[in-house]
Amino acid sequence: MSHSLTEYDKFKVIRPVIGNHILDSYDLPVMHRITESEIDITKATPLNIANLCAKYKNSDKVVLPFNDDKSILKYWNDPLKYIPLLQTAMAVGTPDYSVYTSMNSNEIRHNVYMNRWLGCLWQDYNINALPTLQWSTPDTYDICFGGTEKGGIVLISTIGVHNDVRLFYQGFNAMKERLNPSLIIVYGNMLPEMYGRFINYKYTDAFNSNKQAYKQLSLFDSSMIFERKRGA
Repeated sequence: MSHSLTEYDKFKVIRPVIGNHILDSYDLPVMHRITESEIDITKATPLNIANLCAKYKNSDKVVLPFNDDKSILKYWNDPLKYIPLLQTAMAVGTPDYSVYTSMNSNEIRHNVYMNRWLGCLWQDYNINALPTLQWSTPDTYDICFGGTEKGGIVLISTIGVHNDVRLFYQGFNAMKERLNPSLIIVYGNMLPEMYGRFINYKYTDAFNSNKQAYKQLSLFDSSMIFERKRGA
């Protein structure tokens, strides 16, 4: 009697985890934390990953991965091709593969696995890869916040969360409790009930599809690190 391979078995064959990354209890490869002592984040400027180009200086860029899944699947499908380009940046967020409430647990796990696997691969090639985090309902938190070492810099986005702010806040607070991030980079508008240490990049700071205007429109000053305390 033949037995089909599980999704994890397929990953072990097709995408083995290299380097010294451990696997968590959900078999997600764990990205090493990146802290402010390793990158001069206060001097960084944001750049959307679609506009990352070897023609320009990228050593002061934090590369933001917030694009539609179709455009960022290339990093998973051909993972070694883009490493030399990504190595030119100060830091790179892992691809923001979608996590929706309409997805089943297998779809969510697959997308989170791609995110963390690429992050581990990039870190093994000396790229300062930062985990980009998404979440759905509370039953997905173990997976959505897995594969991430505590105490480092993380990326999140608030774009589109107004569809269910309650669900966003619930996951945001769970993320902080589980991962205790040293700094949260927020792509999009800050929301009133978000507390912690932040850098906030607006949508227009980083995203521009006009390659002719790349040099002028991608070099915005980053927001300084700021802290919000509950009740302050």
